[in-house]
Amino acid sequence: MTTRSPENPIEVLLVEDNPADARLTEEILKDSNYAVNLSVVEDGEAAMTYLRRQGEYAYTPRPDLVLLDLMLPKKSGQEVLEEVNQDPNLRNIPIMILTGTAAEQSLLWSYNISPGRFCRKPIEVNRFDSAVAQLDSLSERPLVMTAPVAAEPPKKRWWWPFGG
Repeated sequence: MTTRSPENPIEVLLVEDNPADARLTEEILKDSNYAVNLSVVEDGEAAMTYLRRQGEYAYTPRPDLVLLDLMLPKKSGQEVLEEVNQDPNLRNIPIMILTGTAAEQSLLWSYNISPGRFCRKPIEVNRFDSAVAQLDSLSERPLVMTAPVAAEPPKKRWWWPFGG
């Protein structure tokens, strides 16, 4: 991947409903090794409108990377992923999932999502730089959250309170 300069920054779309997390991410990305042009939308519906370049986003640049929160209003991060993967014009946009809790990280593990494809909030500069360095290979491997393999339910143990 070619190193981006301030004249040709990496276009990043942050999909985050928490203004404090969005501001913190913006501050952290300023310390990145890459010139970054950050756009922020606050819900899953706005993310899809942005990615499809519709309405107020008709003239926005196509993002080189999407940082996607899972817990979003209007349309969840998982729903956004499903729509992106169904759209041949969008499926090759690299996506990195932002998680807010250890429970979300465990969920991603259960979906067999590589740790290189998600980052706990607040995002770490080295994780972001690593993702940017791999943009070409990430675009070749769209992020898919297929249903995890369900474990067999535990067998019931019967208990008879009267002995015997």
